[in-house]
Amino acid sequence: MISDSAEIQPQSNNGDAPMLSNTVALIGLILVGLAAALCALMFALTNQLPDGITEFGDSGNDSRAHLRLLILGCSTAVLVVVAFVLCVVGMFLPNRPRALAIVGTALSVLILLGVFGVLIVGVIMNPDRPAAEAVDESPAAIPTAAER
Repeated sequence: MISDSAEIQPQSNNGDAPMLSNTVALIGLILVGLAAALCALMFALTNQLPDGITEFGDSGNDSRAHLRLLILGCSTAVLVVVAFVLCVVGMFLPNRPRALAIVGTALSVLILLGVFGVLIVGVIMNPDRPAAEAVDESPAAIPTAAER
């Protein structure tokens, strides 16, 4: 007979609970890799578009290429945001390694800063944007009830 004091107990190296894998951070890192691949594909498809802004505006028949770019951009943004949230959650899980979570968070922040940095620079440097003074908001432009 085996007594109660002789039960087999799992042994750990330092007396703490055994380290488990950080699956949440691993999934976040996989999503960051997928988002980076989609971002690279988006830049490859962007190179196929016309170079000048006038040619880009005149290419009304190329709406399928614009739609592809829009879908890729939105998919990349959603994947990066989900990966960022998963990696941040993975950093705060107890008794889990944090290396994957830190790497995934850093990569997702870099991709987010890169994508939104390009968008912000594009908005700032857009030469076709009308000036604020050019917009006519005078009350004379709005017809009154008596004029109708």
